[in-house]
Amino acid sequence: MKSDNNIILGIDTSCYTTSIAAISLDKSIIFNEKIMLKVKENSKGLRQSEAVFQHINNLGTLGDKLYNIMKMYNIKALCVSTKPRPTKDSYMPVFTVGYNFTKLIDSMLNCPLYETSHQENHIEASLFTSKLNQKNRFLSVHMSGGTTEILLVNKKDNGYNIEIVGGSKDISFGQLIDRIGVKLGYKFPAGIYLDEKAISCNEKIEQGLKTSVKEGYMNLSGLENQAEKLIGIKTDEYISKVVLDSIVKNMYKSLTYVCWEYNINEVVFAGGVSASKYIAKKLSKQLEKNNIYTHFTSSEYSTDNAVGCAIIGLNNFLKQQN
Repeated sequence: MKSDNNIILGIDTSCYTTSIAAISLDKSIIFNEKIMLKVKENSKGLRQSEAVFQHINNLGTLGDKLYNIMKMYNIKALCVSTKPRPTKDSYMPVFTVGYNFTKLIDSMLNCPLYETSHQENHIEASLFTSKLNQKNRFLSVHMSGGTTEILLVNKKDNGYNIEIVGGSKDISFGQLIDRIGVKLGYKFPAGIYLDEKAISCNEKIEQGLKTSVKEGYMNLSGLENQAEKLIGIKTDEYISKVVLDSIVKNMYKSLTYVCWEYNINEVVFAGGVSASKYIAKKLSKQLEKNNIYTHFTSSEYSTDNAVGCAIIGLNNFLKQQN
């Protein structure tokens, strides 16, 4: 085994994806594997107990690939997401699977084990290929199946100081998309289908869905009710476009307020919903008119992954070496 084959291993077991990633000490991605959890047809999600069971099986499936990595590379440190957010009261059973799996590996390797949160994992992964100018202070928007939050991020020595400064007060963007998508007959998660339909729709939006936004915070459940009324009246393409357009409008109103309030003009996007090409293109164009610049990353880093965990582990490992 060569000494220059040193890597950091990251593991994340979120609500819908089992992820393992590895990064070299010079920040090259060596390994980035993920398995989506299976959701029954016509279902709107998974119970935590179902997700835990699937994570256990998926980590077993990924075990062979991980074994090959361990034969070829020298794992110098491990990093795992142990909770949804970097707060004391943050907890979700799915993350205990990844944590215990990582502890098992650590017991064999006897190397440093670092803990992080799913939210910090997403932020770090979204920054991996971005050309952010101000990396010490910026806004991060997390749009996923479980979360729609606007975060004020300040860099600190051991990670980030994260403050929620906007977002949804009820359902998330991901829930809105999936609920409407399932009712249109698409598989869960439905984001990719609505995105394709919206992009292919040439029909102009006659009257968009009414939004409810105040000082960076949004109420989204009303959008679901409005969109449901269009089913059977409008085409799937049009409904998909209207739903994604409503997300753009909500986020535009929220971000223009928050950016003005905190004197920030750069926004980094993370989470599965941010992988939407329709949302990224239209929102970026609208915000740029207000001198607000967006940073959308590729889907492999914006959707659930463990690359952020690996990077966080690397950063902690390098600090201890200095």
